[in-house]
Amino acid sequence: MTIPVIAICGIATDAASWRGMPVTRIFVPRGRTVAAMAAAILSELPERFALCGHSMGGYVALEIARQAGERMAGLALLSTSAAADSDEQRAARDRVIAQAKEDFEGVAQKLAPAMLSRVSRAVPGLLDETHAMLMRCDGALFAEQQAAAAGRPDYRASLAAVSAPTLILAGEEDRIVAPDRSREIAAAIAHADLCLVPACGHVPQREAPDFTAAALRRWAGQAR
Repeated sequence: MTIPVIAICGIATDAASWRGMPVTRIFVPRGRTVAAMAAAILSELPERFALCGHSMGGYVALEIARQAGERMAGLALLSTSAAADSDEQRAARDRVIAQAKEDFEGVAQKLAPAMLSRVSRAVPGLLDETHAMLMRCDGALFAEQQAAAAGRPDYRASLAAVSAPTLILAGEEDRIVAPDRSREIAAAIAHADLCLVPACGHVPQREAPDFTAAALRRWAGQAR
């Protein structure tokens, strides 16, 4: 049986962030809470699936693992964290939500380069492509996703229960979610495969597509 590979997008990203990746179906998470996002996606999934989440999509993937881990044939977490936001991080999200409601274009202008490494920003067209992707997400959805992310629970205590083949992948120059968060997840899952991508920022699917696609194929090949 071929296991479908389900991809979940991060905040203000869409299917373009997974272009060229070996995935079967792509979801943009929507809902007031991460739990609601996970439940909505789960309602559309087959009985058995492999799951990969990027950034906020990783939070949703961890919630799906909590809600229906027995259905999960594999878990891949890209550029994400299992920890809840600190008070400081929640305050920062509140500020960016307020900014987005007033001037989402301005937020996107700052966020696009922050998502990419210095090397990636020099790749012709990649920065413009990233900015265009952000702009396809309107300020209202951005604010909804940020608020849901701010209220998510801490998933670290549940990591040891993950039994499916697991890939943890992150850019070494990620300025959105620190690579140490990926190291923390990998250390808590005994069988996890940790891949840190040199000269890569927050979006390894676009910044290091060949490396990321190959890692995902190896991981998906273990899903049963």
